[in-house]
Amino acid sequence: MYKLKVFRKIMFGLPLSEANFEVRKFQKGEVAQERLELVAKVVLRGYNTALEKGLSRDLLTCVETKKKDLVGFFNEGIGMGLFTLDLFSLRKRNRFWEFIKDKGKHHEYMSYIGAGIAFGVFKIRSIKRFIKKASPTSGLLLLNGIGFYYAYFKPNKTLNKFFIPSNLTKDDFHVECYGNGIGRALWFYHGANPESIAQTIQKFPKSRRAGIWAGVGLAATYAGGVPPEKIQLLKELSNEYYLSLGEGAILASHTRDIAGNSFTDESTINILTKRSMSDCNKYAIEANNRLEGRQFINDRHSLDVFFEELRVWVEISHLDVKNLAKEEVIKEEVNY
Repeated sequence: MYKLKVFRKIMFGLPLSEANFEVRKFQKGEVAQERLELVAKVVLRGYNTALEKGLSRDLLTCVETKKKDLVGFFNEGIGMGLFTLDLFSLRKRNRFWEFIKDKGKHHEYMSYIGAGIAFGVFKIRSIKRFIKKASPTSGLLLLNGIGFYYAYFKPNKTLNKFFIPSNLTKDDFHVECYGNGIGRALWFYHGANPESIAQTIQKFPKSRRAGIWAGVGLAATYAGGVPPEKIQLLKELSNEYYLSLGEGAILASHTRDIAGNSFTDESTINILTKRSMSDCNKYAIEANNRLEGRQFINDRHSLDVFFEELRVWVEISHLDVKNLAKEEVIKEEVNY
């Protein structure tokens, strides 16, 4: 058994140095670099740990002892690792699904994304079987992981040649979910630099920008690494895509909330949504419940419906703030 574990790690393991900006040729020197390198290393540690220990008590103990702020990233790596083991196992091929339906159920979102990275690494073309077994409302987060893989590990192909895997091109929402992953990777690729991120997204066809901005909002909120003034600048540079940024921010907060590792600093989500973290989490749960566990709603992917609800709510939040500001101005004029 020990020899098998060593073999799996040698065959499929990734060195933590793969997370270093210098190795990846990512934008260096920004304030977020240290934080984002740490986040990426935690994902790799989760991946390597899952390869070594499989779905075992030892693996679950590692999860339990992981620093709360980072446990979601560790589970992203675990999802990637367990799915990789299932791909190449001759006998036990259900570790990933057993994990997310039991001990890892609160980290289901991040595990799907981790499995998506494995899809990219091993060039798996068919997503139908996975989606059929996954949650009908959130299984498409797999595509987020695929997009993240290509932008993180194949940036020239993805960011300059605008590559989309051919098996995703027939469904516009699949392309959008794939774009979410690209947006998340851009947060790392550009070291959370708002100007560089905006310039890169501007090169993409207009039809793809909203999905990418949503991924940026997710990463900015979930991974973080920059002060509020940078988040404010990011929002300003997103222009008409500020609603997509807010969508991603709420998804990040919701993901952390259901996993039990909420933020201690609410500034990012406050800026991007004009709402408190608790309000965002409450609304996300309500919106998710309205999906009623359906995969499609009026011929639309239920996850698409969910994302649209988040954007509409962010828009209403901004209108409420504007109306409140107008009321304050009127009061001042009257008092004057």
